[in-house]
Amino acid sequence: MANTQDEKAKYKFKMKLEVRWSDMDQMGHVNNALYLTYFEQARIEYLQEVCQWNWTETGAILANAYVDYRLPIVYPAPTHVYVRVSKMGNKSFEISYMIVAQIAGKEEITTTGYTTLVVFDYDKKHSVFIPETIRQQIETYENHTFELKS
Repeated sequence: MANTQDEKAKYKFKMKLEVRWSDMDQMGHVNNALYLTYFEQARIEYLQEVCQWNWTETGAILANAYVDYRLPIVYPAPTHVYVRVSKMGNKSFEISYMIVAQIAGKEEITTTGYTTLVVFDYDKKHSVFIPETIRQQIETYENHTFELKS
């Protein structure tokens, strides 16, 4: 398994996650359905911090989501979600997530995953190019220039 510290170093953005008692299921750990909600919450905070994303001006739709459940999260474990843009195309971009929790006194990667967002014009009902200002803000924050494929 990957070294937690090495994996954390790949991410600049970190959000404290407040795991609630009600997030747990009958099996005594966070229910699998909540992880996409955790990803969504972290994604919104990331986009707000990095590029002050204005959802009324620039729409986006979720095209896909992938979650790899490694270890269960149990309330009240101190937990954080790490977020980064890992790929960017002309009209879509991929966001990678990593959830880290304290388990038996040690930081452990509990979950990894990614989502793909497509920039979308809701009035015209079709995808649009990622606005250049958003692209530049993300690239500056991530300290990475994403190569576009023609």
